Amino acid sequence: MDIWRKMFQKFNPINELIEHAKLVEKASDYLPELFKKYFNNEDISSLVKIIDNLEDDADDIKKNIRQNLKKGYMYRFERVEILEFVSLQDKIIDDIEDIAKMMELNYVEIDDKIKKDIFEIVDEVENMLDLFKRSVKYLLNILESDFSKRTVSVEKTDIQELKWYEKDIDNKIYPFGKWLYAQKNTMNAVDIFFLRNLILKLSQIADVSQNVSDRIQILINE
Repeated sequence: MDIWRKMFQKFNPINELIEHAKLVEKASDYLPELFKKYFNNEDISSLVKIIDNLEDDADDIKKNIRQNLKKGYMYRFERVEILEFVSLQDKIIDDIEDIAKMMELNYVEIDDKIKKDIFEIVDEVENMLDLFKRSVKYLLNILESDFSKRTVSVEKTDIQELKWYEKDIDNKIYPFGKWLYAQKNTMNAVDIFFLRNLILKLSQIADVSQNVSDRIQILINE
């Protein structure tokens, strides 16, 4: 294999990562509607199907990256770093799908105040995922700008904003957890466990989104 083929392979893993991130964001766009329909005891089967299809499409991109990211070719980032990155990013849409499918298994009735608290957490997660996708797109912008200081600086600003969202989400989840465990004498244990796992999944989405953006920062600083 000559040096020119190594330098100019047609497959662009960064573009694939961005397409994968778009699917993650599309799935996340359904989270607010999913939670509202669920807590209004409305049918969510069509939303679950849409999210399931998006997760399948994301899996296809992940497989495509693994199959086409050849050893010996020259990429701006290490092959193993790209593979770890897409696996980490894929966990986000996996968690969104898990939430959707969990909701089809059990329904829990709660009062409007607690619903409002949960909706606020969902909205913060959605805002965080909007920033997450923008951060992923910066990978391409940074490469095209040949790592200009201005482009890198903008990307770092978004990462700092993501950290604020993650902290705010944690601050909202803690009082919800206190309320939930205070229901041990009045609520079905299965429902307590179910709501706990539902909120922990949201927290995990926020954590992984932050980890993906931290990984971007590591990549552009290498």
